[in-house]
Amino acid sequence: MQAVKITSQTMDGTMLRFKRWTLLLALLLFAACSKDSSTNPEQIDPVAARLAELDTRIRFRVSADGLPSLAACIIKADSIVWQNYYGFVDAAKTTAPTAETVYYLASISKTVTATAIMQLWERGLLDLDADINGYLPFTLRNPNFPDTPITTRHLLTHRSGLAWPNGEDPNFYRTYPGATAPPLGEWLREYLRPEGALYVAAMWKNTQPGRFVQYSNAGGALLGYIVEAITGQDFAEYCRVNIFAPLGMTNTGFRVDQFESQQDFAPVHTSLNNVTQPYSVTFYPATTVLSSIADFSHFSAAILNGGSYNGQRILAEATVTEMLSLQVVSAGLAHIWWAQGDNYMGHTGSFVGVSSSMDVNRATKTGVIIFTNIGNKSTVWPGGDIYSLLHEEAKNY
Repeated sequence: MQAVKITSQTMDGTMLRFKRWTLLLALLLFAACSKDSSTNPEQIDPVAARLAELDTRIRFRVSADGLPSLAACIIKADSIVWQNYYGFVDAAKTTAPTAETVYYLASISKTVTATAIMQLWERGLLDLDADINGYLPFTLRNPNFPDTPITTRHLLTHRSGLAWPNGEDPNFYRTYPGATAPPLGEWLREYLRPEGALYVAAMWKNTQPGRFVQYSNAGGALLGYIVEAITGQDFAEYCRVNIFAPLGMTNTGFRVDQFESQQDFAPVHTSLNNVTQPYSVTFYPATTVLSSIADFSHFSAAILNGGSYNGQRILAEATVTEMLSLQVVSAGLAHIWWAQGDNYMGHTGSFVGVSSSMDVNRATKTGVIIFTNIGNKSTVWPGGDIYSLLHEEAKNY
């Protein structure tokens, strides 16, 4: 075997290569340790990532569906657990909506009207199955079935025989500037009775009360007037005192004249580029609640929690259960409230400058509210993209 001669030059070369490998290893370890967590799947916050994806998808839909603005929240028990606001509420497109921005709610208003009715039922002032003529200051029957009484339950379940209307009266949906619509009782007396000056015969369908479901805004208005007739109190004021005030809903009302200022109102869009002024209608108990996410979340929470919010009770728990119990199973209809799927009960809304949705799941104590300020946008209704996105997110709470 040939001997290997080790010299200082050989030693220097070996040590140099060792140092180089040691330096390279150190650099690789440093790079691995200092690598940005955003590129390391194991270190990404999955909740933050999910919420960012939700936000991106909603923003896309707001733009794609032509919504001037959107305000939405998810409620768990008695608290908002998710909320966000999109688009703009000014012509310059610089101001986003907030939790305090006030929107028209359209037919979601009927859930408040139903609550007022159930309060009177709970107090023994109203029998849901009695002839409403026992409460009204005038006689009212479907002229096609003059011998069949109309009951409050018929009205609550859209089985009174009154039309929607959906073409029967082209003037029904007329809006009035500000709070100038005719008084509720005066209008109903002249509009629904054959001897009335404003009578439209087509508003009464050829269906016997109690037999068939025919959604009716006129019926919703009549429910409000029953409250007015029994209590002797203006319906809008009754709701302010007995529902909104106890729940701390200080920026909510049925009429614009109940607000000290309209500064927080979302502009009412008749189209994406056209705005009209706040309005009133004759049938207001069915459609003109104005409220914000901050306020209306209190109402939803009260229903979720058996009629109570923040220590204030507006209904007994048994009354809430009765109100949400299905009356027409085939239609998924309770007392005004509708089954929305996945154990949710609620209502949608669409009118001038409004597309909205509100529903609650009492089994999971979860609620979802969606407000916009433009009409006829199905994206916020059951089956729509934004509705589906938020109800999917609600499963995470």
